[in-house]
Amino acid sequence: MPASGRPVYRAYQWLWSGLDLLYPPDCGGCGRRGVRWCQACQEAAVRVLPPLCERCGQELKQPGLCESCQAAPPHFIAVRSWAVFEGPIRQALHRLKYRRDLSLGEILSRPLVGLLEELGWPVDLVVPVPLGIARLHERGYNQATLLARPLALGCGCSFRPQALSRVRETRSQVGLSIAQRRENVSGAFQAGAGWVSGRNVLVVDDVATSSATLDACASALLGAGAAQVFGMTLARARHKESGAHT
Repeated sequence: MPASGRPVYRAYQWLWSGLDLLYPPDCGGCGRRGVRWCQACQEAAVRVLPPLCERCGQELKQPGLCESCQAAPPHFIAVRSWAVFEGPIRQALHRLKYRRDLSLGEILSRPLVGLLEELGWPVDLVVPVPLGIARLHERGYNQATLLARPLALGCGCSFRPQALSRVRETRSQVGLSIAQRRENVSGAFQAGAGWVSGRNVLVVDDVATSSATLDACASALLGAGAAQVFGMTLARARHKESGAHT
């Protein structure tokens, strides 16, 4: 069934639309009054399009596997992102993540619902990348959960944020090399076998850079008995050198 035909998903969208009437929003990308995400910002978003690495989804000059995935094959089947992390997408995610604009989660998840339908992945369980306890306490919410919950409703999948947890605090990935990113998150996650055993799991985050965090999540999920793991993010950062993302 298309996402638009799922009653629970429609009700979730109506809830946020009702809140928009009570508390008129402004666009997360440009600040235009009256909408959470305007058509102009939607059209300005730069899509992440083929050719891509078959596994991590970074942009390539020709189809195949990137050097990183050839050297160290990831645990996930594939990761895909909707748009490049720049312009209005970057602004909107910063508002969602740091300025408590929680309503952006539902509206920004809509392209992910469409992307998952296009990909046709056999997903039956959706989990967000978990925050550490300290960061969750500081922020008060997990931005990945705000994207993952409506995505699960839209695709008709189970949503179990408790299925994956962060068992140790990690430093920010910003500024780290690929090797440092992998080391930083290695062994940082734990999955519950009772939730994930035999399931095809989709792990959701806001931005992918090296995919190291998604790979660490996939390792934990497979270790707990998951059948397959896929990853999806709203945005993907690009390499400064080549225009490609790692």
